[in-house]
This record gives sequence, structure tokens and C-alpha cells, in this order.
Amino acid sequence: MPELPEVESIRLALDGRLTGEVVRWARINLQRIVRRGRIELLVGRRMLSTGRRGKFIWFDFEGEVRLFAHMGMSGTLLWLGDDIEEPSHVRAVLGFTTGRLAYRDPRTLGGLWIVSDGVSPWRKMGIDLLDPRFTTAEFARLLAGRRSSIKTTLMNQTLIAGLGNIYTSETLFRAGIHPGRPARELKPDEVRRLHRSIIDTLKSAIKNRGTTFRDYRLSDGRSGGFQDFLKVYAKDGEPCPHCGGPIKRTVQAQRSTYYCPRCQR
Repeated sequence: MPELPEVESIRLALDGRLTGEVVRWARINLQRIVRRGRIELLVGRRMLSTGRRGKFIWFDFEGEVRLFAHMGMSGTLLWLGDDIEEPSHVRAVLGFTTGRLAYRDPRTLGGLWIVSDGVSPWRKMGIDLLDPRFTTAEFARLLAGRRSSIKTTLMNQTLIAGLGNIYTSETLFRAGIHPGRPARELKPDEVRRLHRSIIDTLKSAIKNRGTTFRDYRLSDGRSGGFQDFLKVYAKDGEPCPHCGGPIKRTVQAQRSTYYCPRCQR
């Protein structure tokens, strides 16, 4: 699933390309991918800016109309020149003067929302991890009293928004914290270390355009590059880059977790 770094990388790539462009036409190839509103509402409107919260990206248009997109498990937004053939699994397309913006989603678990009433598509979402308000003190407040494991807590989008399976495993390893520990048991210095690890890992992943294993691609079709810097994720049985012991895999909340039992306490 595209996580915060992948969604932010897509947003950054499209922001400069689409700002100021006008939608000339729109096409839906799979109607149920539109979760709210009508895509025709965007035709004739100029795109003003982009934004992101957690794993949602949005595009602001003239007339206070906003297009939200969520990539689900396998989605992405691709920029296609007029001479580029559409790939498979494209569910919706917006036509601009200089090219097309295609929403591709093989598993159809994502969606598009066209909003003109100012109501966002999420019912409840926690603070974004790159929001300046996500301080160490705020992080400690969110963890306080949580009986669930720190891994499960970090992936709870109603608390903090943006982390998924890949970056949760990576940030916990880099902070030296065992994924099975109850969140409420972290000491203040561990909270500070984990907070710093989250910010540093996400910024590094964005700098390297996210992580590609299967479906994720940037808007120009390129793969991300952060998979070359992963320390533990999907490395079951491989040597830990710190101590040389084997990386272990376990299952938490039906999701794989990768960690080093020597380095993470």
C-alpha cells in the first residue's frame, strides 16, 4: 500500500506540472471508483494547488471544488503525454491541454471524491506525521495509556496518519524498539528517539521517491528508490545491518512485522 512517502512523492511531482492547468475533459472507466460527487464537475476548472494528509492527496480547483484521491493497496496517479498509451487498470482520466492525469488502481481498493461542500472523505484521521504540530510532546500524549503494541498503535490512522507496514517496521528498527512492546510502556527517551526516527525515515523516503516492490510508481512511471535503503522490511532471515543476527518476521494484527530481536528491545 502506498504510504505517506509515496503519496507525498506523487503530490510533489504533480504539483508543479498541474498548477494553473485547466481540465478540458474527464472520463470514468469504472464508475464505482468515484466514491462521492461527479467528475464532470471538474471540467472547465483551473487547478490551483495540491495538498496531502496521511495517505490522501487532494487537488484544489476554482470554485472551491476539491478532488481527493486515495491509492488503496495498489493505486497511483500517472501523468501521460498525448503520445503515451494508457496502461491497464486505468479507472479515471482527466484531460488537460498538455496531457492526461490517469488514476490507475488494479485492485480497486482506492477511490476518488469530488467535493464541493468542504466535507473531507475521512470520518476521523489523526495528525499528519509531517505536520509541525506532531511534536515529541504530542506523540507522547497519543501513546499514553495505549495497551496495544507500539507497531499496531503506529498504524492506527485515527491517531497518526501516514504510516503503514513498511515504514512502521523501519522506524521501530532505527529507534531500537521492539514492535511488540505496549505503547504505554515506552520511556520518555524512547518516545523521543522513535519520534525522531519517524520524521527522519519519512523524509529520507520522500527524498528517494518512496518504496517500490510491485505496483507503486511515480506520476512519470518511474519506480521509487527507497527500497535500496530498507534495513529490515521483507528481509526475513537476512543479517541485521547492525549486529549481524538474523532478521525475524512475525505477524501482528494480520500484518507482517520485521525486526531484529537483538537490537530492538
